[in-house]
Amino acid sequence: MASSTTILVTDTYSSESMERLREGLNPCEIIRTERRPTTTELQRADGMLIRSRTVVDAELLSQAPRLKVVVSATSGYDHVDVELCTKKNVAALYTPDANAPAAAELTLMLMLSCLRRMPNVQRALRNREWKDTLKPGAELNGKTVGIIGLGRVGSRVARLAKCFGAEVVAHDPYQIDDAFRNLDLMRMALSEVLAAADILSLHVPLTNETRHYINARTLEQAKDGVILINASRGAVVDERALMASLDSGEVAAAGLDVFETEPLAPQSRLRKLDNVVITPHVGAYTEEALARASDMAVTALIAALVHGERQNPIPTWRFN
Repeated sequence: MASSTTILVTDTYSSESMERLREGLNPCEIIRTERRPTTTELQRADGMLIRSRTVVDAELLSQAPRLKVVVSATSGYDHVDVELCTKKNVAALYTPDANAPAAAELTLMLMLSCLRRMPNVQRALRNREWKDTLKPGAELNGKTVGIIGLGRVGSRVARLAKCFGAEVVAHDPYQIDDAFRNLDLMRMALSEVLAAADILSLHVPLTNETRHYINARTLEQAKDGVILINASRGAVVDERALMASLDSGEVAAAGLDVFETEPLAPQSRLRKLDNVVITPHVGAYTEEALARASDMAVTALIAALVHGERQNPIPTWRFN
């Protein structure tokens, strides 16, 4: 009789994907938990299915001697120590294509909400006021959208923004020229994008290179009155510098789905500013994206454990 494979699932996965997992790894034991796994659970795990709230670090890996593969149903990957996984011969995989449509759509929602001053609009209506108490909003049509990171999400945002009549410029030193040509975009330096963009949208992973990529210095280089959108990773933006620029008016508004510390602290000023639209890291939080990511992650896990294949290994290079 074949020995059972134990899979530790530490976040939300669809019931359909769990059935596929049982069929693909029969016999299979699935341990599900909504918290950081215990030592006992980790000691039994041959594979792990996670999302971004589970940090795969030295502490976790030291407690998982049987672990062969970790799959994160995410497009970001800063929560996984890829180099340490490689040293321990643990395959670290992810699902980069699953969440791109949802994240791109949320990005456009944040842009439009900032342009139309949605926090003020909603507050006015709830206070039984009408539009004559409000400043008029603005259109995306005719604006210049600057995209930092022309990967899976950034390229979708470029296409969507163009559909609204926006001009799009982009910076990504790690994409090939064809990525720009296919979108009819000119490759620009960061300083050029900062100077040109009415709306600056961030689509980069969190790395040593991109931590506080947007800071006091880069915000000074940006066009006066720029709108900043961040649906990538919170620490890409220096929040103290951003709040100072929001206070001064150098940044007209910000749309943020991610934050340096999550969950966002109840006392954070970002919750109170009229020129900030915030959402609680829901870029990939749609029924469709959850189902796609679950299915892709399970497919990759089965392929790794049964066939030794490594589908979508987490990269060690930069702008994805």
